[in-house]
Amino acid sequence: MTKRKRTEKSKYKHQTTGDHCTCASYLAEMMCLRLAEYKNEGNLTYKFWNKKPWDWTFKQQMFAANKLIKEYGEKAVVKALVSQKSIFSLKNKRLIPEIKKQVKLIEQEENKPSQELDVKKEAKTRKKSYGKKSGLNKLRGLDSGKKESEE
Repeated sequence: MTKRKRTEKSKYKHQTTGDHCTCASYLAEMMCLRLAEYKNEGNLTYKFWNKKPWDWTFKQQMFAANKLIKEYGEKAVVKALVSQKSIFSLKNKRLIPEIKKQVKLIEQEENKPSQELDVKKEAKTRKKSYGKKSGLNKLRGLDSGKKESEE
């Protein structure tokens, strides 16, 4: 079996297999792992979404994840789930306000003006050092033949 390649759609990785996957399957797997940990069932098997009893749970979480991603976007849903560790299902009603909060934060980030730096293209001199001479500057002086007393 070949591993799935990283593409624009499949930029996330399964936590159990390491294969690349879509955002919806990444979120569904995250919820199944949290639920298994909460129920104290131990580690889930390799590709647990193909085996009972987790196959139906995984599918339900996939449907919910696709719905949330379509409505709010990938970034907001992922950030909301990472910040809320006590949510075990994507159908949880407490998740929606957190997602809306993340959407607002993302919009504020995008609207924030970016800081521009002035870069000299053809700089001829270096910035003068402030304070004591560093060890590196002392070595440079020794290489060029200057003594510390001359400086």
